[in-house]
Amino acid sequence: MSTINESLRNWIEAEQPEHAILAGLALVTMGETDALDPPFLGIYETGSDMRETNGVIMLGVSDYQITCELHTIPASEEEGGTSPEHERQMRTALYDIIGDRAAIQYMDQDEGWTVFDIRLAGPTTEASDGRRVTRWTLSITACPT
Repeated sequence: MSTINESLRNWIEAEQPEHAILAGLALVTMGETDALDPPFLGIYETGSDMRETNGVIMLGVSDYQITCELHTIPASEEEGGTSPEHERQMRTALYDIIGDRAAIQYMDQDEGWTVFDIRLAGPTTEASDGRRVTRWTLSITACPT
């Protein structure tokens, strides 16, 4: 059984070939490695809450909070970084993939999960330790099967 963040990674990997700008972008989930050089996309489960509807707790169903972080170095390709234009194109492609409602059906068919809904907030971008980090926060309503 895969974790919910691994299931999201599987979805992104399946869609990655449709977006040439993402060729070679490493995708990692929590615990795999922290020694990657940018660019890469980190996918982390940052919390979960039991799902409550109309005052009733839905046993086994949770709202999982997942954070996806695109790490790049703000420099030209010649300097070993990712240009602002290239980074914008990567950010747009990733937003299209993780915001695609088809992810629900894909992840629902992935081993070990029933996925009911995915909600995505717009990204934020900030500088951190010489990197440019774009962060998306997703809420995935699901239950393990």
